[in-house]
Amino acid sequence: MKIFAFDAGLDEQLKMVQRRIRKLMNGEIAAQLRAAGMDYAKLYGVSLVHLRQFSQELKAGKDLADRLWHRNIRETMILATMVAPKEDFPDALLAQWADGVQHLELAEQLAFNFLGKRPGSGALLEEWLLHPGQYVRYCSLMALGWQLRFVGMEVVPVFKSNLSTIEALAADGGVRRAVVHCLKMGGRFSADLAEPVEVLARKWQDGSDPVLQEAGTEILFELGKS
Repeated sequence: MKIFAFDAGLDEQLKMVQRRIRKLMNGEIAAQLRAAGMDYAKLYGVSLVHLRQFSQELKAGKDLADRLWHRNIRETMILATMVAPKEDFPDALLAQWADGVQHLELAEQLAFNFLGKRPGSGALLEEWLLHPGQYVRYCSLMALGWQLRFVGMEVVPVFKSNLSTIEALAADGGVRRAVVHCLKMGGRFSADLAEPVEVLARKWQDGSDPVLQEAGTEILFELGKS
């Protein structure tokens, strides 16, 4: 567990956040999440809608976000992805977050809420493509796709230089959905990526692996090339 220096203001905020989370607790959903294998230190079954609404009451800040993340509570970790400032959050802190990405839901929230909208994330996402953690790789792939939609073309060089890695990751059923998302976004939003994405999708569609055939067909349909 990460140890933080005492800060009266931040500590009071954390107490307020945890009080609100407890009030929003849904015991039935929490039990279902536990049964599904979510092994956080604590979880309260609060919906993503309620967490997003609550996050709008909090002031974005890297110190608050970092403390929320390291509580190892489902709801505080998701809130961290919502309140982390996209313009002022160093890669070094995110490197510390990587080991905490242990569940699909959290990987998707980190990618959509934060990494997919944070400028200057290309080097980190490239590194995370080869991370030993499956959900970290999943997060990276999802974030690369969202970057093209929300940030722009700055990750296109990362995408192009790692296309063979992205292709290889499709063999991993645990991240294949994120690979397809990444390729769809690449083909839709970048003129430079449209052709290589289409070529790869047709290669899969014409191959012998039925799972990759389906993925290729899905990508081509998204691109209007079916």
